[in-house]
Amino acid sequence: MKQTKIEWCDYTCNPVIGCKHNCPYCYAREINKRFGFVKDFNCPQFFPERLKQFETKKPKSIFVDSMSDIAFWQSEWISEVINAININPHHNYIFLTKRFTTTIGHWLPYVFNGATTTTQKAADLAALNTEFRFWSVEPILEPIKITKLKGNKLDLVIIGAETGKREGKVIPQKEWITSIVNECDRAGVKVFMKNSLKNIMGADFRQDALPWILNKNKNIPPIT
Repeated sequence: MKQTKIEWCDYTCNPVIGCKHNCPYCYAREINKRFGFVKDFNCPQFFPERLKQFETKKPKSIFVDSMSDIAFWQSEWISEVINAININPHHNYIFLTKRFTTTIGHWLPYVFNGATTTTQKAADLAALNTEFRFWSVEPILEPIKITKLKGNKLDLVIIGAETGKREGKVIPQKEWITSIVNECDRAGVKVFMKNSLKNIMGADFRQDALPWILNKNKNIPPIT
């Protein structure tokens, strides 16, 4: 488990490395190229020994799949991860996916499932799954209208710009962000802008309280 510079969590822990999405802006694939965690990033691999890293006393907000997507996790991997989470319920566990029918441990109060919604089509599909507790609109690739939140359990929308030096990098306009913020405010959903939007948003830059930070330090007993 490593402390992270990601603004919306404390640590990352990756029991699985690898993803089949092949997103052109994927930072995880670039990190794997640099450090060689797995030979073929398109073939996710499970490292069950890393689940021991959950066994720390101080409550943390842990992003569990920053180097993978739970959409490609095998069922036995998921079972082992859920078991380790249940033994250590004093943390908050954060998951992201681009497959909008997929969640993990959504019935647990200390698990937060999120959908990566970088386009309008993705946002429309994610809105159909009421088990998602947050969306990550990062990198935002086009104007997105969030209009289907009625009846959804969504707590938060994270918004961020594409970083790095990729050819064809998308630079979002302030109007794109403002539109999402207005829709979230109408629906009572919190907004957390990543630091990549500071220059774009100026005085309108905003970081609401994160739901997993508000949930932190609650005395939740292990599930046996």
